[in-house]
Amino acid sequence: MKKLIILFLFFVVSNIWSQSFDNIAKNIVYIDFGVFLSRGIGAVGVGLNYERMLSKNVSIRAGVNIGLFGVAEGGDGFAGTGVSFPVTVNYMTNNKNKFEVGLGGGPHFETGNPSNKDLRFFPAVRLGYRYQPDEKSAIFKVGAEVPANFYLSFAGIGYHF
Repeated sequence: MKKLIILFLFFVVSNIWSQSFDNIAKNIVYIDFGVFLSRGIGAVGVGLNYERMLSKNVSIRAGVNIGLFGVAEGGDGFAGTGVSFPVTVNYMTNNKNKFEVGLGGGPHFETGNPSNKDLRFFPAVRLGYRYQPDEKSAIFKVGAEVPANFYLSFAGIGYHF
């Protein structure tokens, strides 16, 4: 795992200093949506994210994710809300139709479950596709992201400026 992280960071750092990207939009604001369904567990989530392009291929993202979940097994059930603050570094390909991969994590706080009210750190991993032109425009994202929350993010829409 350490070798994978070192290799990922090598690509990130080499791309940041090897490209000039003065003429492209560098800020991205988007909302992503997600769900999680498993034996007796259901969650719906939404996240508000800000992303800053560091180069044509590398960005850093900070977000706020809110997940609403419910668990019911054997008659005992609970429901609650999870709030998290993921930060990820993303690497993407060079054209308008981008394949992306991201890695990071963030703190997570859960409410509604009396047995678990502590602050924890959850990882965030993303594999996906995004449509993002270099100029100011709307962006669209699909893929699989396990953010620092209980839900699997699968789609997003936003604006690149």
